[in-house]
Amino acid sequence: MVDTKETIDYQKSYVAFLDVLGFKNLVFSNSEESKEKLNEYFKLIETIITYLRQIPIKKEIGYITISDSIILTVPQSNNKSENIEILRQLCIAIGFLQVGLAARDIWIRGAVSSGDTYFNPSNNQIVGPAYINAYLLEESLAIYPRVIIDNKIIKELDFVSSSDLIDNINKKNEGYLDFNNCGKTILYDWENSQIEKDIPLFIDYLSFCVHNKKNINTLNLGEKILENIEKNIYNNTSLYKKFKWVSSYFSSIIENKDEINLKVHFERVKNL
Repeated sequence: MVDTKETIDYQKSYVAFLDVLGFKNLVFSNSEESKEKLNEYFKLIETIITYLRQIPIKKEIGYITISDSIILTVPQSNNKSENIEILRQLCIAIGFLQVGLAARDIWIRGAVSSGDTYFNPSNNQIVGPAYINAYLLEESLAIYPRVIIDNKIIKELDFVSSSDLIDNINKKNEGYLDFNNCGKTILYDWENSQIEKDIPLFIDYLSFCVHNKKNINTLNLGEKILENIEKNIYNNTSLYKKFKWVSSYFSSIIENKDEINLKVHFERVKNL
């Protein structure tokens, strides 16, 4: 008799566990709007991931969607410089996903960790410490609509501090990032920030709406996201803290910008 059991072989990987906020309410609601939003969510995930995987440098990113959870994983290299680029590209993919969904009022909270991982996309299986760590970090520390990065990655990539990792991932010494599908930063830069630093590393997804001059749709995205923040922040008292954080974060990256539209956005968001 042939043994059809597949051996679980772990591979060092980065794993992101992403959770869709408010998904349960959408599932239990019978409204046409909620059903439409659910359909839109699944279509958007498929569309965005398919687009990202057409980019050669992101083709190794695997994913599983299970109900309200999106799991992304990408194998690591034996070379630390290559791992920095792998992490950078994973963060850009996550940020692109976040901003695309936020513009449609679908908000993501999550975490990225690293370590041993077994991933079988054909069977929708993922196992290993990296996945468990990402799940636990999302559940206990992400708190707001943001995706945080496991602190242990700082030392794994031979950086002394979180700011060193942020500057390197953002290519600060090279004049910052210059891609079509993200802003000039992809990890939030705490320099001169007024928001509380409760966690050292999170993906700067709203930078895409502010610092991307290659994409003419970025201001429209920013407007849609701002409208969604305004709609949600006072809609439900239990959600206020989450959307107040988003408004403070958005305000921190558009403050002191010269563009007229961004000045208008800043005045609106700072008063929420």
